[in-house]
Parts: sequence; C-alpha cells; structure tokens
Amino acid sequence: MPLAPLQLIFDQAPLFMLVLFRIAGIMALAPFWSASLIPVRIKLFLVLVLSMAVFPLVPRTVWIPAQWADLAWAVGTEMLIGITMGFALSLLFTGLEVGIEMVSHQMGLSMAQLIDPLSDITTNVLSQFYTLLATVIYVLINGHLVLIQSLVQTFQTVPLMGARVGDNVVAMLVSVLTGSYMLAIRVAGPALVAIFLATIALGFISRTMPQLNILAAGFSIRIFLAFIMMIASLAAVFLVFEDDLIVVLQKVGSIFS
Repeated sequence: MPLAPLQLIFDQAPLFMLVLFRIAGIMALAPFWSASLIPVRIKLFLVLVLSMAVFPLVPRTVWIPAQWADLAWAVGTEMLIGITMGFALSLLFTGLEVGIEMVSHQMGLSMAQLIDPLSDITTNVLSQFYTLLATVIYVLINGHLVLIQSLVQTFQTVPLMGARVGDNVVAMLVSVLTGSYMLAIRVAGPALVAIFLATIALGFISRTMPQLNILAAGFSIRIFLAFIMMIASLAAVFLVFEDDLIVVLQKVGSIFS
C-alpha cells in the first residue's frame, strides 16, 4: 500500500528539503515571485505547497547525504538551480530599467525617485512605469507560470544532486545578458537620439543668438522631445520586450535539459 503524501515527506525529509530549496531558489530572484509586494509568509506557503505537490513525482533513486556538510552542499546546489533560472529572467527586466534610467538621466528627471514596489529599491518614476508595464505583459503571457512549470520539469531532466554547471548554462546566461543590453539600447535609442539632436540645435542657437536664455528653455525642449519619442515608440518597445521575454523563457526552460 503506498504511503500517504505526508508520511512520504516525513520518511524522506532530506530529499523533500532538496526539492523545497530548489523551488525556493526561484522565489528569490524571479520577476513577480520575488516582488516585495508579496508577503514573505505567502511566498513560504507557495514554496511549501509546490514542494508537497511535486515531491511524489520526483525520482528518489539518489543517495541521501549522511553528513550535515554533504547535505548543506546538496541544498545549496539545488537552490542554485532555481536562482539561476530566476536570475536569467530578471536580467531582461534589468535591461529595460537600464535603458529608461539612461533616458531619465538625460532628461533631467533622475532626481524624481520613488520606491519600486516590485524590487523594493529606489528608482525614478519613468523606470517604475516601464517596469510595471513589463510586469503586466509578463503576467498576461503567463510567464510566471511558465517559469514555475520549467522549474518543475527540471526534476525530470536534472535529478536531485545531479546538477552540473556546464557550458550551456554559461552560454545561456551570456546570451540573455547580451539580449538585455540590446533591449536597453532599443528602449533608450529613440529618446536619446532626439535629445542629442535637440542639444546640437540648441547649441547652434545659443551661439547665433546669445541674448536668448537657451539654458532655461533647453530643459523643457529636451523633456518634451524625449516624451514624444517615448510615447511614439512605446508599443514597439513592448512588442520587442514580449518577443525577447518569450525567447528567454524558452532558454530558461531548456537550460538544464
């Protein structure tokens, strides 16, 4: 007669701990799941429920560490799997934030700072606006669920205590990092070009008509042009972000396969 789920967990507590920490790792850095808006108790509850649901399906033909040092090493390795997957996806959101930060700095809005409710760090208002829109797209395409599904599938492709950091993991992280920088350039490009051209034009005007107060008018013109370019490119930016997000989710899902 098969053991009840709870009895199975109690009898194989070390293995359940490995499953729990692999799932907990993704909650530390993954977008949406790592948001400070979600209370810690809710996160712990989700980790526990997911672990209990997944544990009966996990192959248990592995050696159980007898020493505490070996068990601690195994726990850290399992947690690193979830952290790696969450970190890879968070790089894309970081690229979006970097692009907007560059634009905000050139617009003179870097002093307008707010606490980002998702990451619990100080960001400017434009960066927070774009991050919230990106999170909405992420949730609408079920990215948060796809990420959890990919993590659950790793228990079949990567058995407990069987993780190895190979060239494919490093190559995937480098690829995602490169893509995040490219996204930052695409996001900031139109507004930065407009600001650059406006600065050159204002420089010529100030040389030909020094009696005008170009410095005071320059700030307003730069902000106006940057906002126009950002509004005009908003739809295109998030179409690119959605495409990149789908690609990264596919890469994360196959990172340990």
